[in-house]
Amino acid sequence: MKQLFILLATCFSLAAFAQKKFDSATYVQYNEKQWEQFDFASFMAPHPEHDLVLEEKIAGLGKCWSEAKYNFANFDLVPSLNWDSLYQSFIPKVMATETTLEYYQVLQNFYQHLRDGHTGINLPFSFFKDKNAIVPLEVRWIENKAIVIENTSNIKEEQVIKPGMELVAFNGIELKEYIQKNISPYLHFSTPQDSIDRIYRYELFPGTAGREVNLTFKTVSGVTITKTLKYKSVEKFWDRFPLVSFKVLKGNIGYLQINSFNEQKLVALFDSLYPSIATTKALIIDVRNNGGGNGNNGFEILGCLTDKPFNQGKSAIRHYKPVGRSWGGVETTSIETYDWKPYKKTIYTAPVVVLTSAATYSAAEDFTSVYKSMHRGMVIGEPTGGSTGQPILFSLPGGGMGRVCAKRDFFYDGTEFVGVGIQPDIVVHPTVKGVAAGKDEVLDAAVQYLQAQKAIAVTK
Repeated sequence: MKQLFILLATCFSLAAFAQKKFDSATYVQYNEKQWEQFDFASFMAPHPEHDLVLEEKIAGLGKCWSEAKYNFANFDLVPSLNWDSLYQSFIPKVMATETTLEYYQVLQNFYQHLRDGHTGINLPFSFFKDKNAIVPLEVRWIENKAIVIENTSNIKEEQVIKPGMELVAFNGIELKEYIQKNISPYLHFSTPQDSIDRIYRYELFPGTAGREVNLTFKTVSGVTITKTLKYKSVEKFWDRFPLVSFKVLKGNIGYLQINSFNEQKLVALFDSLYPSIATTKALIIDVRNNGGGNGNNGFEILGCLTDKPFNQGKSAIRHYKPVGRSWGGVETTSIETYDWKPYKKTIYTAPVVVLTSAATYSAAEDFTSVYKSMHRGMVIGEPTGGSTGQPILFSLPGGGMGRVCAKRDFFYDGTEFVGVGIQPDIVVHPTVKGVAAGKDEVLDAAVQYLQAQKAIAVTK
């Protein structure tokens, strides 16, 4: 009887402490929490400045290495890069840094080897929060020279700098030397045209409002002059052009500039302009200053150019399977695509041209690639920057941020443009002579093309 009691007690004890069953939902949630959910608001908030200790420096470099190792979508575009060996070679470099700024510059140089415009390192916000101003000049690389294309200064003494002049020195240092020392080692870019445009459009002129810089120029006639210019405040450095503008050119040709796809209000603004656009005989859509944003905003506009569904291109996404390192088949890639079904009641059916440049980037390249696939009209101008996709964000020691492009996009027919750029149907480059004369040669070429198409239509 005693033995039976012991047996029953043992059974009850086992029942009370039975092994739990596998809970797949809990398992997934637990593992998802191991991945960082980047807090952009925290990145923008003030952080107490402190000197990074050695362990932080090495940990930050390791994080940059691993985030790219398992997430970067474009390793095949840098086939000669040995990412593991490069990581090892950068360990003594980060260890040797003496300041936080030096440390982040080494990280920027590390990521530069990935050659991707959506992959890079951002300094802690404290380093650029005061860079809320620019020199009031727009400079572009034209005919192998840094040419002023616009002077936006309202200071009389600064207005002597005219379009067509060449910038030759920055604070007394030859411009090429200044760029090679202060900009090029830390730049992230995808193509040669992307690199050049980033330098002169974005990297050369940001600074602190009220401060001064000495710039040396060469006039069209060859005279050298040096002027001291003040940095001018801007609300948004990257989106300093108007979001959208529209006017009607001679011959009832509509000219629509869209300088960003970043804001949702763009769609409402476009809809408000559409009654005027609808009455034109042809339309030029200018995305030469459009650095991207939300691709769906661009597709909304393309949806007004056709009543047929169109494909938004294709995306390649890596899927890493850890156990595959034992079983074989470590990675698979899914190819994803989506259709856009236009829903607008009124469709614009007249001829359309899109203008591009090296600054046509990211979502603006998605817009251009889909437009070309629609066979809706010509693309005129210069090759685009050659970088799109979805970056993931992660935090770094000292308050900085890293970005890794985790999605590879291409045309629906498989044509690649990441690392290459989208090639225009008609290539037109600005010239120094044209800039000095106040001409927009790319826009002029688009107007001439549309006029020629109209003449052909009449003769038919």
